[in-house]
Amino acid sequence: LSLLAINSSKMGEGKLVYGKDDVLFGKIEEQQSETPFGNLLDAGTGIHSLRWIATLGDKGMTSFTAVTADKTMKKNVQDEAERLGVHEGNHIVVGNWFSKLDLPYNQYDTILADYLIGALDGFSPYRQEEMMQKLVSFLKPGGTLYIVGLEPIPDFVEGPANIICKVRRVRDACILLAGHRMYREYPVEWIQTQIEKIPNLSLKDTSSFPILYRYNTIVRQLDVGRRKFPLFPKTTLAKAMEEVVDELDKEALALTKDGPIKFGFDYVVSVQKAFLDENNMTRHCE
Repeated sequence: LSLLAINSSKMGEGKLVYGKDDVLFGKIEEQQSETPFGNLLDAGTGIHSLRWIATLGDKGMTSFTAVTADKTMKKNVQDEAERLGVHEGNHIVVGNWFSKLDLPYNQYDTILADYLIGALDGFSPYRQEEMMQKLVSFLKPGGTLYIVGLEPIPDFVEGPANIICKVRRVRDACILLAGHRMYREYPVEWIQTQIEKIPNLSLKDTSSFPILYRYNTIVRQLDVGRRKFPLFPKTTLAKAMEEVVDELDKEALALTKDGPIKFGFDYVVSVQKAFLDENNMTRHCE
């Protein structure tokens, strides 16, 4: 067993996220198959992805680097890494991908971009295409990049699922009125198109997973908006928006009383970087 595997055996089971319990990470483990995860880069880390990464010591992960642009998130991830017993020999880095970013390694065997492309607009707007190129530059030949994302929610759909669209619109309006930047999700077709543009890269697999919106799921998005009220330019505006949010809360409760609403999907795209032979010719992995 690796040191990571030994340390992970000492962790509190309740904090870990196993692939068998998370459909997206489970798909990544399935795609990885018997190939060791090796040196792993979590390019946009968070508590949830860290709790999964902490289980990969017995799947051939030798070390990980976790990157975040948020100083508060760095502290949260550091604290969680200590609780999980995986802080030694690994690296948690705070910084923007488009400024000076001091990574411990030049290339990685496996890269995870867990909702990173969608979050990028909050930190480095309009640079999503560059981000794809940058991620690939840190991927070793023969290595795999996993891109996890959310298919964008439209402005309107027919039927009960329209509550999801309405909540998204109001949540985003609250974020803007607070003077903050929204995340901007990208469709899976956009991801695939970017992959086609990058030399020596091949698409391995694309999988989608329908989302079930329960009342609590919808309320979490409304609560994002509620937390922005104190930052609104006028209290009268915040009060009016509070009424709108409360009405949506009641509507969501009524629409989900008989069960969750199935709408939209998350996706996992896996991409492999080709080897170059001695003549600098591309040789894709089998």
